[in-house]
Amino acid sequence: MGATEQSTKRQLLQNALGWFRPHVRQNLVAPIESQFPNWPLTREIQDLLRRTDMIDRFVIDWGEEQISLAGLLEKLSQEDIELLPLFKRIVLVYRRHRASETEALAEKTFHLELTETLEEDVKALDALIVAGGFDEIDPLRLPRLKDFLPVQYIESVAGSSGAFRDRQFDEKFHVLQAPHLFLPDLGYFRAKCESRDTPLAVAFIDIDDFKSLNTRHTETKVDRNLLPRFMQAIEALVFHHGYAYRQGGDEYLILLPSLSQPLAIGFLDELRRKLAGLSYPDIAERTTVSIGLCVVAPDCPLTDRELLDRANRAKQFAKAHGKNCIATYRGSRLIEQELQIATAPVSVSTGAN
Repeated sequence: MGATEQSTKRQLLQNALGWFRPHVRQNLVAPIESQFPNWPLTREIQDLLRRTDMIDRFVIDWGEEQISLAGLLEKLSQEDIELLPLFKRIVLVYRRHRASETEALAEKTFHLELTETLEEDVKALDALIVAGGFDEIDPLRLPRLKDFLPVQYIESVAGSSGAFRDRQFDEKFHVLQAPHLFLPDLGYFRAKCESRDTPLAVAFIDIDDFKSLNTRHTETKVDRNLLPRFMQAIEALVFHHGYAYRQGGDEYLILLPSLSQPLAIGFLDELRRKLAGLSYPDIAERTTVSIGLCVVAPDCPLTDRELLDRANRAKQFAKAHGKNCIATYRGSRLIEQELQIATAPVSVSTGAN
């Protein structure tokens, strides 16, 4: 590795550490101090800040060796090795922050070279996360407000999770939530679930063979006789458990806060079976769906748009492996190699209504 690239990686890690300190103070220290003024910080938080400073010095003093953690474990002192779980957590938290910034900037341009330049920092962080040695380290769980404050006081923290937007129904069918609400709602519920240390389920639903359905029955008949009843079934089951959004003619999104993967699979499988049992006026067919599911851990380093992409990829995996089933990830990294079918397809009878 050249000196320039070495210096760039060191600067990137210093940026992460420089961002992490005010992040901790704004989202953890300040809310606690607002409730307990003039009281010293707990030893846990003091130790977190102290070890962050140690990591900063560690990065500054890093020599010419490759900044990837590969091969470095044997060179580190026992004290340095004990810093690595926190080091990895800082990189993961900063990765999500930096990727979100990059996405916001990338939306302003179609220029490929500029977009690739914007993504360089995120790619460098991703390379570090999966590097030899670093990949095997379990990241430290950071202290959360719930460790110190009841939920009433957490909810009173201004800007802790943003505002929940006013509800708007899809303008065409008026059954499910409008598409533009999905990403703001995802951000809102991620913050709410993270503050409670609970997961969030994101599901992407696609009607199987929808194009051929439109061809056989016409879009007019499908829009009039099938889709409203189909969406009403989704809305009824999701009601009071989360929110469902119309994404397109045959695509739908669901948010299910505080559901673990087994619970989310069970919930969505009930929905899948219910949709397969629907009948429609003047359409002598049943509808099946392929569902992609990703369950977001509180410390997931992926951005909201990346989570939408992961759910979409899982849906595509379900369609490629038999349709009428649920695909999800068996690990927390939500990568393609972790995709698997969570439910077997069920037989669907076809006949006149």
